[in-house]
Amino acid sequence: MSQEKKAFSEDRYSSLDLVPDMVCVCGDDGRHEYFNRVWREYGAADFASSRWMEWVLPADQRQFDPAMREAMLAGGAFEADLRILHPVDGARWFLLRVCPLPDGLDGGRRWLLSLTDIHARKRRELALLRDSRLQREMLDISVDCIKLVRPDGTLARMNRAGCVALNVGEDSGFGMDWLHLLPREAHQAGRQALLKAKQGENARFLGISQLPGQDPRHWDNMLTPLKNADEDVEAILCVSRDVTVQRASERRIALLLHELAHRSKNMLAVVQALVRRTVPDPQAPFVAILGQRIAAIARNQELLINGQWSGITIEKLLASQTAVIGDVNQKRLLLHGVGGLRLLPETAERLGLAIFELTTNAIKYGALSNDTGTVAIDWAVLERNDGDRFRLVWQESGGPRVKAPVRQGFGTAVIERNPRAVIGAAVTYRYEPEGVSWAFEAPKSRVLDEKASAAAAPAAAVETGAAPLL
Repeated sequence: MSQEKKAFSEDRYSSLDLVPDMVCVCGDDGRHEYFNRVWREYGAADFASSRWMEWVLPADQRQFDPAMREAMLAGGAFEADLRILHPVDGARWFLLRVCPLPDGLDGGRRWLLSLTDIHARKRRELALLRDSRLQREMLDISVDCIKLVRPDGTLARMNRAGCVALNVGEDSGFGMDWLHLLPREAHQAGRQALLKAKQGENARFLGISQLPGQDPRHWDNMLTPLKNADEDVEAILCVSRDVTVQRASERRIALLLHELAHRSKNMLAVVQALVRRTVPDPQAPFVAILGQRIAAIARNQELLINGQWSGITIEKLLASQTAVIGDVNQKRLLLHGVGGLRLLPETAERLGLAIFELTTNAIKYGALSNDTGTVAIDWAVLERNDGDRFRLVWQESGGPRVKAPVRQGFGTAVIERNPRAVIGAAVTYRYEPEGVSWAFEAPKSRVLDEKASAAAAPAAAVETGAAPLL
């Protein structure tokens, strides 16, 4: 064929030397007509020949060669990522593009092949894929159900444990409404938690799932909003932890506490009966006093057990141990303090018995023995440089003139010495002429359940008419 009839001359091909990628032109017969400068300068001398595919890694060649030949037979374009060996740099990633050129004057079809170096980009992609795979494997190893939920409530992703728990195929593609996978009983709490998370707040709710033929499983669902740079919630991470064993343990503990409370009350009743039958005179005054003290212990214990031995609030403690006053306590028992402060169990026991003894003495000899006396009880947390302290004060007034007893008995030990067993505590107990004064002070951390008290805040102050003494 004459030079004039060629569709693409050597002069036209030489312009390909300006292209930064490796480029060559070949015909349908596999003959390569031109390799540009970048191609000629890559690797060994025979790379710029029809044998260039021998430099492609065999694994990649087996994958792309049949597909490329099929595309070329159909006259279509083709793309593929492949690795080509380099004498110095080793295997590097390239993007191979094959594009048909317009038919030449001779009617033959030619192809433009280009190789673009994508080694750096490909390594980043592979690193991301590897990290993503490792993350998926880590999530699949977890026994917790981990889900990625879109703001509209549809499921974007879920690990293997979640798929098993909710009976969803791992290859389902997801996209379904997450809450509809949960039992109907959990929908309301789930919707509230989801709404809170969509507003950018952490949320939590309890749920139950049950697969056919299996026992129900209890789940603690924790929702965390995932925000972008503009603080908009893009997705919600939900981690559901199986707390079935924990819930079963809680039920067993509750049953045991109930049984303990029942048996303790029976035991105290037996002790009272034994006292009455053992002493020569069951009507003796000390028998009644002993019975009242046993009843005070029983009330203390019942309060703590009903609270699952997690302590009780000061208001409940005072109400239980001053109940013997009867109807006058609203008028003559004046309370002032922060509401919702929860006492530690061991402190509640010691303070409860002291308050009961003070109440009993006030009824017999003090401010509650007449029709005009009052008792003011104040409590507060005092800020100190060496640490916050809790203070509780009992002050009587308006009763008969007070004199110190000739001897100190068991009641004094309960009122004064027993509360001092709290680490760091100080107790003052005075028989002042205008009325008995008693004050207990100790480090806040030794008296209050700070977490439970904080959870109850902000609570209204308890106020029944007394001016604060603190």
